[in-house]
Amino acid sequence: MILNSLKMKKSSPAIEKRFYSVKQAAFYSGVSVRLIYQKLKDGDIRYYRVGGVQGKIVLDRQDLDAFVMANEFKNSDQIREILKEKKLM
Repeated sequence: MILNSLKMKKSSPAIEKRFYSVKQAAFYSGVSVRLIYQKLKDGDIRYYRVGGVQGKIVLDRQDLDAFVMANEFKNSDQIREILKEKKLM
């Protein structure tokens, strides 16, 4: 168990870090790796390839922050207010 927590800490991205791998970006954003790949494919998150066409994909922290803020989760009270404003409730 201690080994697992040490491994997680080692692979956890630091807040100061500018660029993240896909796995680190998922951890940082609180979403799955699969969702990150889907959003890259859809063009919703900008990415860079380090090392040419087949190189490693890296994501800029600022782009991740913008994606998270643009897709902010609404709690149930916020959803009710939106529905009331649109007269759907």
